[in-house]
Parts: sequence; C-alpha cells; structure tokens
Amino acid sequence: MYLNPITVDGITYNFTEESLKELIKSETASKSRLQQLQLEAQFSYKKLAEIRSKVYDFFTEAFDGSVDEDETTVTRDEVNALLESIGSDMLTTTWSATVEITVNITGIKATSKEEAEDIIIDNIEVSGYDLDIDSQDVSVSDIERE
Repeated sequence: MYLNPITVDGITYNFTEESLKELIKSETASKSRLQQLQLEAQFSYKKLAEIRSKVYDFFTEAFDGSVDEDETTVTRDEVNALLESIGSDMLTTTWSATVEITVNITGIKATSKEEAEDIIIDNIEVSGYDLDIDSQDVSVSDIERE
C-alpha cells in the first residue's frame, strides 16, 4: 500500500510504509556515521596541531640564537626523540655482520663420511626475520661415527 505521494524539489516520490521505514533507518545510520566522521576529523586535526607544535618547538630550540650563524647541528638522537614523540618511525642505520654459528648434528644416516658431509651441506640453511643473508659458507668438521 502506497502512502500519499511526496514532492521534493519538483520530484514526486511514492513510498510504501515499509520503504519509508527503510529510508528513515538509512538516514539515521548516515547521520550517525557523519557524526562519527566529524569526531574522527576533530581528533585528527588536534593530533596534527600537536605534531606541528612539537616540530616547531624542536627547531625553535635547535636554532635558539646561541650561535651567530643560521646553521646548527641536530643529532640523530634528538631527531629520533622528536620522531618518537610524534608517533613516527625513527631514523635507522643499516648494519652488516659476519656471524659464526656452531651446530652439533646427530643421527645422520649415510653410507660414508663424505655422504654425511654432503647431506649436512645440502640441508643447512641460515635464515632470520627480515634479514638479507648474502652468502652462506657451511664448513663441516669433526665428522665421527656414533
């Protein structure tokens, strides 16, 4: 059953009671979501203003006029403290290392010492979380019968 037609801005709409209920529910949900988005935008703006203030204060202190030049030295630790305070990733340095790992392996079934060595070399692999391992040199020593 259709309700009385409704005209808005020259367009006539025909609603059933059920379709009008659905429209009201949809509009209520849209209004609620809009309010939520407004709160999120306000929070984000406040966070941005806080970050701007921290960055400004940091550089104001770094260029405090204690030197006659328009240059100053800011350390990595100072920059990282600023970045951490605004919730950003800190500056990092890439490192490399040579690592020695000692492993004792038992229970290798092979017909010869050479075959046991080949089994070890073919099956030992070093890996690590998010590490780029460029070369692996596996050397085997002290192969003995059990």
